[in-house]
Amino acid sequence: MKSILFLILLGVSTALPAQTLSLTEQQLNQHLASQLGREFPVTLGSWLKAAVRLADLQVELGRQQPDKARVSGRGIVTLDQGEQQQDWDISGDFSARPRFDSKEGALYLDEFELLGYRLNNSGAGSQGGLVMPLLLQSLADYLSRYPVYRLSEQDPLRRQLQDQVLSLEISPGRLTLQGLDSLP
Repeated sequence: MKSILFLILLGVSTALPAQTLSLTEQQLNQHLASQLGREFPVTLGSWLKAAVRLADLQVELGRQQPDKARVSGRGIVTLDQGEQQQDWDISGDFSARPRFDSKEGALYLDEFELLGYRLNNSGAGSQGGLVMPLLLQSLADYLSRYPVYRLSEQDPLRRQLQDQVLSLEISPGRLTLQGLDSLP
């Protein structure tokens, strides 16, 4: 009896079409463009505070590593050390792992790893070399709390995937969320 019930459920579940939603790099980058100009506060203890205003941000999917995204960006950092304030123009490259949060219906980037950075102005001096890796890692931690894409509640497929995502796959230039239709 149990095996018959299992076979019936297996037959019903395999008869259901798989629901997929593909997101391209272009879609993610369009969403990220809405974040440009926004200022992110970064605190590095009581002696150093900073605000980072994003000027450029791009995501590449699965091109460098098959299961990761590469995030490249440029930001203007206003560094505040008590009475001294400096503005730095920096560029950074990160590797990150995409994660879908089904409760929020949002795609996040986690596990940021700093790949490299460059100071685009010479005003930072030797202090920049000491502070920049720490500042960039703090910014990566901060950005991992904000989605790079949020599913729309208006689309029935997206609403369904929001509740029942089964897998997340990355291929060069594309991220795919896969789910199954729920039983009636």
